[in-house]
Amino acid sequence: MVDLLLVTSNQSPLNSENRKAEVTIGLSIINEIITKSSMFNRDEDYPFHCIPMHSKYLKLKYGDDYSPYLKWLVIHSVLWKDFYHKGYSNHYYLQSIPTCVSLIKSKLMDLEEDINSIITTYCVLSSTNITLEIHGITDSNADAKDGIFYDWYRIQIPIDKENKRYLTTDYEKDSKYINNSAKHLKKMGSYFRNIDIDYEAAINHTRNRFSEQVLNAINEDYKYKAHREYSSRIATIHQFVNGRMNKTLRFHRNSTNNRLDTNLTNMASDLRPFIVGFKDMVNLDLVNSQPVLFNVMLRSYRKNASDEELKELDLYLESTTSGNWYETIMEIYGIDRAKAKKIWMELAYSKNSSYKSEKNIFKKEFPFIYKIIEDKKEKYHAAFSVELQKIESKVFIDKICKDLVGEGIIPLTLHDGLLVPKKDMERTKEIMLSNLVKVIGREPQINVE
Repeated sequence: MVDLLLVTSNQSPLNSENRKAEVTIGLSIINEIITKSSMFNRDEDYPFHCIPMHSKYLKLKYGDDYSPYLKWLVIHSVLWKDFYHKGYSNHYYLQSIPTCVSLIKSKLMDLEEDINSIITTYCVLSSTNITLEIHGITDSNADAKDGIFYDWYRIQIPIDKENKRYLTTDYEKDSKYINNSAKHLKKMGSYFRNIDIDYEAAINHTRNRFSEQVLNAINEDYKYKAHREYSSRIATIHQFVNGRMNKTLRFHRNSTNNRLDTNLTNMASDLRPFIVGFKDMVNLDLVNSQPVLFNVMLRSYRKNASDEELKELDLYLESTTSGNWYETIMEIYGIDRAKAKKIWMELAYSKNSSYKSEKNIFKKEFPFIYKIIEDKKEKYHAAFSVELQKIESKVFIDKICKDLVGEGIIPLTLHDGLLVPKKDMERTKEIMLSNLVKVIGREPQINVE
């Protein structure tokens, strides 16, 4: 897209005396369309919501000549303009990859000068390979007006000394982290970087899942949601393919909550079975993870608690560690399990001023615990969840994983769960329970799949 803009400004400038302005404004508008504005993040639903480009804002940002610049971009196919789509104002879109490539090539052929003497191109290089990947999506309308494209293009850009620092920064940063980490994390990082995925099977699963979702969608919003999930899964799959060579695998500690973030922790659960070797692995996770780990925090409140408060803390401890916490909420509210999980999310992670009626019901049953949660969120409502995640990270990464690696069991982490070889299942469970009892004070439930 950048190359198309640069070539166009040199071949067919709007104003030969001020080509720099054309490029600057063009890049800014392209950036607006791609990234939108941070002020709209709350309602962001990429790539389907639009950023307002009302004339009064464009005039403030680009001056009185904004209209000719926009027209110039449209006339030369840098942008595509959709007139009054669905009763609203004009919509502007970026061209698809094959259209960009085709336009660039045709424009280059019309240039009498050597392109290298005019601009430095970034994408149209002889070593760059752009291939269409058709994933077999049928009966779908790939109309750009709807913001949905069903075909994927793989762009292979070889890493060289010129682009290396742009393409491999995150991977090299992770390498530095792994090399300077504790011994068990070094081994876990090295092990993770050899992970692979069954590409064809994962793609087929994702394609079939998406086709079924689109077929059964009850409205356009469901189609958009299905497409977002489809896009996310495709991107995740590609990160695992030759991940070490392509430097697309991530392995680092989150600076906010200290969790170990990897491509696997961000992967949709239905794609995990396609990890090579998964059939010989078992997943062990802590049942009612966040509610259970809250008990670690609550232990410090026992010292000065009254008899009534101790009774409440004991009830919470028993309910969460027995694996029946959501059943307890179901009983309190008279709701099903799915709604019970939603209620817990509202209680624990929303602002204190939100969902007051739901919180008042919980407050009657667990007044002391509710007050603790409320106090934790007083200044910043996400503080409670971040503290729970830090506890989770300390227990699972710094204690359980350390003990496992010490015994030759190298796990793949899923935040509150671990993937290990089936032969190591019993020992892994023993180590998990041993560490959890130390910090919680009671043996919790471990789910094994």
